[in-house]
Amino acid sequence: MSRFHQPYYGVHGLYFVHSHSTIALPLVNVDATATMSELSARVSLVQTYHHAETSYGTIEARYTFPLPARAAVGGEGAFRMVKEDGTVVVGVVKEKQEAKETYDKAVKDGKLAAIMDQATPDVFQVSVGNILPGEKVKIEISFVVELDEDEENDSVRFKLPTYISTRYGAPPSSSTTPKLPSVSAAASYFTLAASIESSSPIAKIGSPSHTIETTLGPDPALPNASQLPFSNYAKINLTSQSPLDKDFVLTVKSAGLDAPRCLAEIHPSQDHDSVALSLTMVPRFKLPDVPKQEFIFLVDRSGSMGGYGNTSRIEVAKKALVVMLRSLPHKDSLFNIVSFGSSHASLWKESKAYNQKTLEEATSCVDQMHADFGGTEIRNALEYVFKTRNKERPTSVFVLTDGDAWQLDEVLETVKISVASASKEAYLRVFSLGIGNSASTAMVEGIARVGNGSSSFVNDSESFTGKTSRLLKAARSPLVRNIRVGWGVDGAVGVAASTAEKEKQSEESKMEDGFELLSNSETDATLPQGEAASKKVSLFDTSADANEPLSAGDGIPPPPTPITLAPPSPIQQSPFIIRALSPATRLYVYAILSTPAWTKGSALPSSVFLRGNLDSGDEVELEVPVTVTKLNEDASRPAPIHTLAARKIIQDLEDGQHSFKDLDADTLERTVKASIIRLGVTYGLTSKHTSVVAVDESEVAGARKAVQLVQPAVVVAPIMAQHTGCRSSVPLSAPAPRMSAPAKAKSAGGFFGGMGVRMRSAVQSAQPAALFGSAPAQAAPDLTNTMQGIAIPPPSPGSSSFYASPLPEAGSVRLEGGGGSEDEDEAEAEAMSLELEKGKSVAPPQVVKKRKGAAPAPPSAPSPASRAAAFGLREARDAKKLIHPLSDADKLDALVRQQAFDGSFDVAVLKICGITKSVADLANALPAELQKLEKNLLEQLVATICAMAFLKKKMGGEKEAWMPIWEKASDFVEEVLGEHHVTAKVEELEASVGGQAL
Repeated sequence: MSRFHQPYYGVHGLYFVHSHSTIALPLVNVDATATMSELSARVSLVQTYHHAETSYGTIEARYTFPLPARAAVGGEGAFRMVKEDGTVVVGVVKEKQEAKETYDKAVKDGKLAAIMDQATPDVFQVSVGNILPGEKVKIEISFVVELDEDEENDSVRFKLPTYISTRYGAPPSSSTTPKLPSVSAAASYFTLAASIESSSPIAKIGSPSHTIETTLGPDPALPNASQLPFSNYAKINLTSQSPLDKDFVLTVKSAGLDAPRCLAEIHPSQDHDSVALSLTMVPRFKLPDVPKQEFIFLVDRSGSMGGYGNTSRIEVAKKALVVMLRSLPHKDSLFNIVSFGSSHASLWKESKAYNQKTLEEATSCVDQMHADFGGTEIRNALEYVFKTRNKERPTSVFVLTDGDAWQLDEVLETVKISVASASKEAYLRVFSLGIGNSASTAMVEGIARVGNGSSSFVNDSESFTGKTSRLLKAARSPLVRNIRVGWGVDGAVGVAASTAEKEKQSEESKMEDGFELLSNSETDATLPQGEAASKKVSLFDTSADANEPLSAGDGIPPPPTPITLAPPSPIQQSPFIIRALSPATRLYVYAILSTPAWTKGSALPSSVFLRGNLDSGDEVELEVPVTVTKLNEDASRPAPIHTLAARKIIQDLEDGQHSFKDLDADTLERTVKASIIRLGVTYGLTSKHTSVVAVDESEVAGARKAVQLVQPAVVVAPIMAQHTGCRSSVPLSAPAPRMSAPAKAKSAGGFFGGMGVRMRSAVQSAQPAALFGSAPAQAAPDLTNTMQGIAIPPPSPGSSSFYASPLPEAGSVRLEGGGGSEDEDEAEAEAMSLELEKGKSVAPPQVVKKRKGAAPAPPSAPSPASRAAAFGLREARDAKKLIHPLSDADKLDALVRQQAFDGSFDVAVLKICGITKSVADLANALPAELQKLEKNLLEQLVATICAMAFLKKKMGGEKEAWMPIWEKASDFVEEVLGEHHVTAKVEELEASVGGQAL
């Protein structure tokens, strides 16, 4: 079979393998605690497992779990194993092979031991050896993670992954996850407690994923709690007896979170003479758009993007595309759409000019998309896009995917090489939007990072519009080159200074990078004088026998030259080279300063400088004051900024971002590895080349050896269907695993909740694997609630938002007023919905050109009620006064579909906005010169102004989402005003016409 027909079965949770059988250990409980302070979070996960079945004897168990790719897993006490008697065994970070040898020896000697490895940057695996029958084992893992920006300004987002969807392709060699899945028999108990601290009052807290309990005010246990500002603190709690079947997401809004800030953290340990700095901001600047550019949208249509209804991943991608297509610059833009899965296909052979005709063709293509392309061969699709892109102008590629593939290194290498080989004038940038609960953070963030772009994520049933707006804004902005940071210490212009500057100071570069290779000449200089002396050699020595056999030592390759690293650089920075500085996209830059740049007791930098250059020759600059943080003054706990900075430096080394030059491939690889190991050991970080191992030395050696496995167990794997064509198919309910012996053996649910299975690639899973809770029991299928032979999952839990502004009543679509009768509206809706369910799109209307350079407008759109139903929102069919509350994404999608490529709106948008006044009445509010416009152009102008006013008045909370749409409409109005020499301002027309309309 091909790899496409061999989906990888992922087993997550604590399990052990005996006689080729997979047996799960039940999870007793999971406790997660998080402390969010400003722009980072410190998280602790505690899982307690119970080896309840005495008939299995002493076992070695493993489990696999997800973490955000940007998380730094490490620091003092970051990995601990706690026994039932209270004994705490603290893990120690070692070089990966050394850690494995330590663990293997401990297990062989009969000691309780554990080891944690990194499979990928967002997937980790823990093994626990010599667990006694009836014993409970508690594993504690701590990590630090930086927070990402959310939809709104001054808002941040904390995400805790809850499961790993099984990824397409071959897993990393370090992953030993077996292929026999097991399913839970009992529920798990999960709690989450998050403390929030902000430097300014908290404006809003919410969770788009789960229902949470919020308490305002500081924790009473904090020192001087009564004197702390009440509104700057909050506590979040979540308790669940059932599995968490999707990632937990928490959003916080507080004034000033986007503002530039630089925090300095003096390492609390006496072993570290260093200060770490974290510079972050969400840039706000406006530069002219790139004058001409190509935009390529690469859309994942693999089986894992499938689902049901309006919230499936492919539907989210389609809605995002509709908005993004209408946000492109209407002058001198090229664009194309490429779909990928096991294969790839493009809308056009090469990108076409952006105009009304091509926009309608693209929209029709988007409407007909389904998740029917099989596997996730993302690398091949990227290679095709890079090969066929226009080489005469800059290109921005947008990848919309769930990232469910293992080929991480290969994909990132492909992007990195293509971006580096692009010319300065026709540069290439790659942006990514991760879709779905299980979107791989390592894949999505990595593509954007090495692609000099930016990334964002949207969970299932979550608004995407603000995120796509940010990506497009970044793509339309010109490059800022030679970005560098001055860290405020002598000679410190940051490691991210330009390559030219570094080459001018070769000796300083050596120390700047912190590593130095000892050459052969340097080694020879240490030899005794006699040994190093030269001598003459005869070219014809009669004593030499040409037929003399080779000595035993000849022909054996010499061992690799040992890598000797110089002391750490006094200035270590990440990103090594800052390649992207875009408006509305958060920037993080870290630095670790040590001797001689800084020593404990000396003054800290008062401010840092961020500088860059534009192609126009102008320079951008920003001074940011430095503030000393009080986040951690306990030497026994990880120093968060140091930990994050070290993790980012490791990431740079893995990405090939360093200044090691003139080295052969082998020496370069070993030098990078040695550098990563040193950082990992120094800061206690688990990485590609370091692991953490814990061995209990408190017991008598060999005490656990005596207990042997007395009776094997057999696990029968569920039967999964193979791919049968364009559509994915899977049994409605796979049989639960059965254990033949012992009869009472139990299995647990998905990771952070026992075990579970989720299959990706050609087969779409009917039930995700739960991680923070057991996997749901597989009930018999309900054949009355199925579509195309696949069981329809229950609706996802509602979202929760505390002390946030309530949604306006306009969120409900009512059938009174406008259009035809209610019965006609419903009939129209039913017809449109049936077309969509059949995989068809509602045909784009015929258009007629109305003015020179203007977009022809489509005829009247369907009524709001029919459009709502066409999007699958027909649950309240028996309630004639109300169809269903439309989401903000649905409302925006319906509105933007009426926008032409040049930014103008068709008069049909008035009906969508609920405006009942005629165009003639609304036109009376225009200046007299504009009232004389040709009829079609006048209708476009009035409709455009009304749409702009509606966005501001009725969708103010989604400003970032619709701002590109509004700006494009504003450009159209300004163009009309200029063509007819009218001095009125757009804002004045918006107030006068929009005021009458709304």
